Amino acid sequence: MSTQEFVISPRPAVRAFAIAATAFLLGALLLVGSVAWEWGVVGMGAGVLLMLGGVALAVAAVVAARRQRVVVILDAEGFEVVMPRGEPQAGTWASVTRVTAAPGRITVHQGGDRRIHLIAPSGSDADLDALGIAISRHLDANRGYSTYMG
Repeated sequence: MSTQEFVISPRPAVRAFAIAATAFLLGALLLVGSVAWEWGVVGMGAGVLLMLGGVALAVAAVVAARRQRVVVILDAEGFEVVMPRGEPQAGTWASVTRVTAAPGRITVHQGGDRRIHLIAPSGSDADLDALGIAISRHLDANRGYSTYMG
């Protein structure tokens, strides 16, 4: 089996983008108004600050979303879960004793007390069904199971 990679990303920060767009728009209106109605340097400065604040908030939302991504890599030997913080968690298919699933969650059990939780936040575009099927196929291949009914 070839290597497969699945990405679990958080949902987009819609509220942060809406606030950033509103701040940028208000800043632009304040900047144009200060030039048109001669409000002076104070109006221009406030407009520029609002615009910069909106851009900074949008950039912060994008960076935060990228830092919360979880990458799951599956191959014939085992799996690796690369999380934004901490050490990557890995294991072999032979060490997996059980896999459980619930809406928005897959748990890989290794022995009696080691578990790896793969959680997709609500609104995320992560396809946990496809990930579960891929895990199942890798486990079947590792254990010598076949779906051939010949």
